[in-house]
Amino acid sequence: MASRAVLLLFAVLASAACAYRGPAEPANLPAQRATFFSWLGGEDIRAACAAGTADRYRMIYNADFNDQVRGYEIVPSAGGGGTLFQTVDRGLVLDGPVDLMRPLSIGAPVRVETPLSPEDMAAAAALLQASGAFDAPPVGLRLRSQEHFWVVSGCRDGRFFLTAYRYPSDRFDGIRFAEFLAAHDATGIPFPAPASPLGGHLSRCPDSRSRGYVCFTRQVGADGLVGWGSLL
Repeated sequence: MASRAVLLLFAVLASAACAYRGPAEPANLPAQRATFFSWLGGEDIRAACAAGTADRYRMIYNADFNDQVRGYEIVPSAGGGGTLFQTVDRGLVLDGPVDLMRPLSIGAPVRVETPLSPEDMAAAAALLQASGAFDAPPVGLRLRSQEHFWVVSGCRDGRFFLTAYRYPSDRFDGIRFAEFLAAHDATGIPFPAPASPLGGHLSRCPDSRSRGYVCFTRQVGADGLVGWGSLL
């Protein structure tokens, strides 16, 4: 029975669609990993962004992919308020007994929703602006899986934008929105402090498959992310 559950898990990994569909995406690890690059690049936001579209923002913090990735999405609602969708991917961490009859529950990312007032929505937009999120993107900036970095994407005034912040840098130090997200976070999972990989990224990534590491690189382009490396 256990082997059947494991086979089912790998089947889902192999067949999961690669396009992220928004906060309603299934909360299981295979779906999270299969759609990660689409999520990171804000592809669903880009596809829906047009003149007259309400502003929305996505902020993803990669705190060494092999340890933790957390994402925040601010989606407006009627009346000027909105919802903060929160996701924390901790990989295959186990918080209790493993139910092999429900393989998709293993390592499922934590999902929480928090309501935002109109004042919260205005504050979030102002902090993103103060952080340079709406400025020209840092074209050429490379983001590596073992590093700590933020990718921010969204739709503002009917136009898609994407930018990034890598630690350590003056740009990362100038982030103003992180404290707002931490203050509204309801996942109960500690927010990791920024760090640099000991020995450098490349020292951990050659032959990464045989050592259990997931390694990828993404680069900020003039109109989104480009890169190489895969999760599956």
